Amino acid sequence: MQILIFSGYNQILQSAAAVATACHAARRGKRVLLASAGPAHLTGAMLGQSLGPRPLELESHLAALEINSIEELGTLWDATRGGIRGVMTSRLREIGPEELPAFPGIDAIGAIIVADRARKMNRFDLMVVDGPMPNSLTGALSLPDALRWLTRQIFGLDRGPGQSRSSQEAAIFPAALIAPSAQAPLQSLRIYLEDQRASISTDTGARVRLVATPEELALPSVRASLTALGLYGMACDELLVIGQPAQVDDVYRHEFSPQTSKARPVLRVSELPSAPAIRDTWALRGAALYRDGDVFDHTSAVRSSAHEREVKLYIPFLDPKMLDIALANEEVLVRLGTLRRHVLLPGIAAGGRLRAKVDPDEVLRLWIE
Repeated sequence: MQILIFSGYNQILQSAAAVATACHAARRGKRVLLASAGPAHLTGAMLGQSLGPRPLELESHLAALEINSIEELGTLWDATRGGIRGVMTSRLREIGPEELPAFPGIDAIGAIIVADRARKMNRFDLMVVDGPMPNSLTGALSLPDALRWLTRQIFGLDRGPGQSRSSQEAAIFPAALIAPSAQAPLQSLRIYLEDQRASISTDTGARVRLVATPEELALPSVRASLTALGLYGMACDELLVIGQPAQVDDVYRHEFSPQTSKARPVLRVSELPSAPAIRDTWALRGAALYRDGDVFDHTSAVRSSAHEREVKLYIPFLDPKMLDIALANEEVLVRLGTLRRHVLLPGIAAGGRLRAKVDPDEVLRLWIE
């Protein structure tokens, strides 16, 4: 199942692009699940349908739902907390799903959980996600790193099944003092979130499509969003600019182009009405958006970003002067301005030497010799 995530700073245009894409793909024979990640949930209103957390069959190749991220995360936590044992962690077990807070990135976490469930159902060829906003999406992508840092600092637990000596020595409550039954659920939750982040990475063929207006191309937000997504391993294959072609000059067409850098998205400029309509109308709008073609460009190969001892990060608008790379607790810490990404490379713990290089096509290569 392919995953296509629409994100942008204008919720109406973003939702219109997602709905038009889903209806067009369904009419071309794809089995499509259209999922609204919120928080505005405009998908149902645009289709004139009342949607809920379960897929509603709209037609033979199209189903739609609204994701309740709090409930999705609560269900996941409910399944996790039951396995927590031990006096020191008993309070964690007592925290119910209804006590969980809404935090930045929760909409994206909910979408990732639903995507995992949809993939296992094997009913759909394509999942089109309406939302979340770019900041929420990058916040969700950074959450596994934050949880990994927390479990390391408190319990000395590393990413792997064991614990390094340095982590154990620095831990607030070393894992050796805590029953394995208390550690395992937290480790399982952390590993689950890391696995789900990997499931929408560049290697899987999952893609993000940023939706913008011609005026937003002059602002730094679009470039910053593309940079952040690339750092966290997401590929943005297209930048959809909703407007008239004459509103986008040649400077932007060159700047946002794979010919300028392999890491940059294709620029697609098109008008797209956003008024609520029936599915036939949305399918016609999608056909106009994609010039009656497929929603994916099958001529572009899936980027390979990871090998056994090497990682490649395709980061649009990467400024090497803002880049800082260091080793921290047997991991590679990549800092890019205010952004941070933790990368695990086999061979570091065994004393391998870290190498890094920024290729001209805005590709950051990290490898171990």
